[in-house]
Amino acid sequence: MQEPYDHLVTVDLASGCIRVFRIMPDGKRVLFTEYPLPNDENVGWTDRVTELAHALGEDLLIDSPVTRKHLSL
Repeated sequence: MQEPYDHLVTVDLASGCIRVFRIMPDGKRVLFTEYPLPNDENVGWTDRVTELAHALGEDLLIDSPVTRKHLSL
């Protein structure tokens, strides 16, 4: 199994994105992925917000070595 690591999810309003970092065992942050924040037209729980939530959750589950092992993925 790949060495386990954690994830850190940050929201950067200034650049308009959500970033996901891998936090390696030595504490180093490695950018895993980023998503643009939905624009102001997507207020409330819109389809765009649902898509973002789905993609974020799926990426976190699939990227986690511990979760992949636990789910036999």
